[in-house]
Amino acid sequence: MNKSSWFDHIRIYHLLIDRFNGGWQAPPASENAFCGGTLRGVIEKLDYIRDMGFTAIMLSPIYKTANYHGYHTLDMDEVDPHFGTWDDYQHLLDEAHAKGLRIICDFVPNHCWWQAPVFTQSLLVNGGKHRDWFFYRSEDSDDFVSFLGFGDLPKFNLTNPEVVRFMTEKAERLARMGVDAFRIDHALGQPFSFLQSLRQSLQAIRSDIIVFGEVWAFGIGKELAGQLYFKTENRRNEFLAQESKPFSQDDLQADYVGTLDGVLDFAFRDILLEEIRAGRGIKENQTLRSKITNHFAKYPEDFQLVLFLDNHDTDRFLFDCHDDEHLLQEALDLTKELQRPFSFLYGTEQLMTIQSTIFNAEPYADLRVRCCMDWRKH
Repeated sequence: MNKSSWFDHIRIYHLLIDRFNGGWQAPPASENAFCGGTLRGVIEKLDYIRDMGFTAIMLSPIYKTANYHGYHTLDMDEVDPHFGTWDDYQHLLDEAHAKGLRIICDFVPNHCWWQAPVFTQSLLVNGGKHRDWFFYRSEDSDDFVSFLGFGDLPKFNLTNPEVVRFMTEKAERLARMGVDAFRIDHALGQPFSFLQSLRQSLQAIRSDIIVFGEVWAFGIGKELAGQLYFKTENRRNEFLAQESKPFSQDDLQADYVGTLDGVLDFAFRDILLEEIRAGRGIKENQTLRSKITNHFAKYPEDFQLVLFLDNHDTDRFLFDCHDDEHLLQEALDLTKELQRPFSFLYGTEQLMTIQSTIFNAEPYADLRVRCCMDWRKH
C-alpha cells in the first residue's frame, strides 16, 4: 500500500446512525429500540463534524436490520427504512465528499438475523435452499451454529464460494457508490482467504479504498474458539493455551498484515488503560511512551493501526478516567501527537460517560454507551 495514503492521518468521527440525529432536541431515552436517527440527520450535521476538525465519518451498518444498531441484518439489498433510502445514502456520500469528508462503512459479513430470508430459506423445514451458506450441526437438523453463542444470529459459511461472491457483490455496490473505506465487523470470525479476496475486489474498483478489521477476542473462551480463524495452526494453539502461555492482542492484530490494510488498535487502548489504572496518567508518562513505541514497532509502517479511546462496544473512556476531563483531554492530545488514524466516538465532545461498566451480566448494558446526542448543548 502507498505510504502516502489519504488514510494515514485520518480523523474519524464514529457514530451510530440511530443515536446521532433524528431531529430531536431533548434526546430520547437509550432503549433497545429505534430512537429515530436518520441518514438525513447525519447530512444536517456534516458541517458540525467537519468544523470540529474531523476528516471522515464512520457510520454504523445501514442495511435493513432487526435492531437499532444495524448488526442484526435482515436484507443486504435494502437500506433500513428507519434510517432512510439508497437515495439518502448516495446524497450523504455526495454531500460529505463535497465538504472534504470521507465515508467509512461498517460492513458485517459474519452473520445475519435469524429471520433474514437468506437464512430462513436454508432451513430444512423451508426447503433447505442454500443450506451450505450456513453451518448446521447435522445434515438432518435445523440446529444451526450461531455467532459466538448468540442464538438469533446464524453464522455465514465464508468458505463457500457462493457466499463469498454474495458478500463481495454487496460491498462492491457500496464502493461504486463512493464509500471510501470499510470496517469489517468481527474480522476474527472470517477466513483470511475471504478477507484478502474482499479487499482485492474492492481495490480493483478503486485503488485507494481502505479495508480494515475489528480483530478482538475479548470474552471469547475456548468453547467458542472453533468459530475463529487464525493465520496458522500454531497461532490457534497459542490462543487455546493462553492461560498458561502469554498471548497478546498484538499477536492477533499482527497476523492481518498482508491480508487487510489495517486493524482497529485495541492493543493501543489496552496500553492506555493499563497506565491509567496504575495511576501513572498520560501526560509526561515516559513508561507509556516507551510501551507505545514498542507496540508500533511490531508492525510495518504501511499497516494502518486505527487508534481509538473507546467505541460502541466498550466503556466510555471518560468513565475509565474516573470522569477526569483533564485526563481525557491528555489522551486526545496524545493521539493527535502520534499522527496515525484515529477514531473518535460520537458524544465524547459532550463528555458522555457512564455510571458503571458495561462488562457485566446485565442485559443490554451496552445501551449506556449508546445514548442519543443532546443537541441542546449545541
